[in-house]
Amino acid sequence: MIVLVGASASGKSELAKILYQLYGYTKCITTTTREPRQNEVDGIDYHFLSMNQFLKLKDENSFLEVTEYNNHLYGIQRRDVKINGVVIVDPQGANAIEEKIGKDAFIVYVHTSEPLRKKRMIERKDAKHLIEERLKNDANIFKEEAFHTINLILENEQNDLYHLANHVHHAYQSYINQQK
Repeated sequence: MIVLVGASASGKSELAKILYQLYGYTKCITTTTREPRQNEVDGIDYHFLSMNQFLKLKDENSFLEVTEYNNHLYGIQRRDVKINGVVIVDPQGANAIEEKIGKDAFIVYVHTSEPLRKKRMIERKDAKHLIEERLKNDANIFKEEAFHTINLILENEQNDLYHLANHVHHAYQSYINQQK
């Protein structure tokens, strides 16, 4: 499973879409307690649940990993883990997945500068107060030393996402072949 990790507006979601479209990877849908953004669809972008619904599933041990980010819970339900899947999590989530599935997790850290991420959040019309909050929180959360393992670091500044997706795909295929 490809585990994409990156701060808000680092490009990880767009990168994942290209991996699905061009290389046939499957989306591992994350479950969250946050409200949907404009154009997000329940069951496609995320499984959107109330806090009570989420906690009930957590108590039933339905999640491979659970993390809190910006005062919302996020988790990958065991039923949503797929072979040749792609999942997007934070460093804590990546560490939890690696602890559970070991070398079957290929962890990709998508690094993007803060000024570019801020510009992207403004362009996608995120609320101004949320942008500042995310930037502040992300500076603490998304540090390389927060990871147990990183298999690939991607620098996503003004790079072509198709080029980056190709790089991820080939690195992952090489990694899988080494594990055999």
